[in-house]
Amino acid sequence: MKFLPTLLGLAGLARLGAATFQPSGVPFLSPVTVAAGFSASVAFSNLTAPRGIAFDAEENLLVVERGYGVTAFTRVTSPIPGFERTLVVKNPDLTHGIQVDGKILYVSTAKAVIAYEYDSSTKSVSAPPYIVVDGLPADGVLMTHTLLLEKDSSGVTTALLVGAGPLTNIDLTARDPASGRSQIRRMVFPPIAPPIFPPPALPWANGEVVAYGIRNPAGFADGVDLTVPPIATRVLYVVENGASINSVKGITPLFANDNPSDELEFVRYPTSSPSTIAPDSYGYPDCTSLWNGDADPAGVPQYVGFPRGSQISLNLDALHDASWCKDPANNQPPSLNFQAHSAPLDIKFYNPGNITVTSFPSTLSGDAFVSFHGSFDRTPPTGYGVVHVPFPLGASSGSQPYSFIVQATDLRSCPGKCIRPVGLAFGKDGRLYVSSDTSGELFVIENGHGID
Repeated sequence: MKFLPTLLGLAGLARLGAATFQPSGVPFLSPVTVAAGFSASVAFSNLTAPRGIAFDAEENLLVVERGYGVTAFTRVTSPIPGFERTLVVKNPDLTHGIQVDGKILYVSTAKAVIAYEYDSSTKSVSAPPYIVVDGLPADGVLMTHTLLLEKDSSGVTTALLVGAGPLTNIDLTARDPASGRSQIRRMVFPPIAPPIFPPPALPWANGEVVAYGIRNPAGFADGVDLTVPPIATRVLYVVENGASINSVKGITPLFANDNPSDELEFVRYPTSSPSTIAPDSYGYPDCTSLWNGDADPAGVPQYVGFPRGSQISLNLDALHDASWCKDPANNQPPSLNFQAHSAPLDIKFYNPGNITVTSFPSTLSGDAFVSFHGSFDRTPPTGYGVVHVPFPLGASSGSQPYSFIVQATDLRSCPGKCIRPVGLAFGKDGRLYVSSDTSGELFVIENGHGID
């Protein structure tokens, strides 16, 4: 295993000048509406497509600015309150995923997961990156590769979960878990004695498939199971973007304007390695969920009266028909349906036990928050905000409510300059931090008094 070439590595070693500062009080690029009891404020503006976000050990917020690199944001209280932005690593190949594990910074490109040696006290990296996972499918329509570190009960990192999207909008190869498409894989970190640095790269092809048939596993978070799980299993909540079905035979534009729903998947997977338990499929590309079966009674009458969340077949071939899709052995139904074209991209749980200040009401403890990137092909637009989802999320199917806590005020102007939320992260200060890629903003949600 070698370090990545100097062009990718040394160019990204980021003691690259003084930090920049933005005072509090800068307005949103476009107005937002905030739910009663909350406030939302801009932390930093004019960023380069901010995507995944994560806090380091010093509570600096690290942000992947897609096409630019990783930047760190630190709250400043005097002499003028605001945020300081520091360039950590310059690397235009970074796309979305980010995780911080002590002195290791994990980020994703289209074709690999790479890692930097990172110092949170100086907000800098000290060596070129090395490859952690190699051979990710880099030729698809969605190549963002969300990341999540898996830790054991003692807090030791044991594996890295990595998401992959489809080759095409409706990708028939994703039926096969061996394809590496539209799925989540578990990359297990093997014990190495004596320690080798950098460690050998893990081939994507050798990763353990956690779940497949998930079109775009855009955001996932460790969850809580309401049942007693089998020994050596974990649970995961995954937000997924549904396919565009305008070109599917028998589907009209009016029907596709309100279907299919985006989804929240509940995934249980084994941690014994190697596993003898086959991963579950969540139906893509053949099966999907209704949001509004009555969207076009004249053009698509066959689903009129079907309840929200009904599992239907896109009838891409004779085998994968409606009966096939209704069988959980072939297609695990979602735990929750989101409005079609909302484009959920991240999910985080509010856990006051992990923070030093309670900035959200205690009644929201254990609840989830989901970023809605927003529609690009729906009339009128939908999404463009952050929603609250009460727990339990996976107790039953389909119709559990959710509500916006922040949303673009004039959806008719979206996408435009509207917020398009992507990454979410709760700080130890109890605030929820949100990246918005199209508007180039990083903003903060908390209770009604606003940031100091």
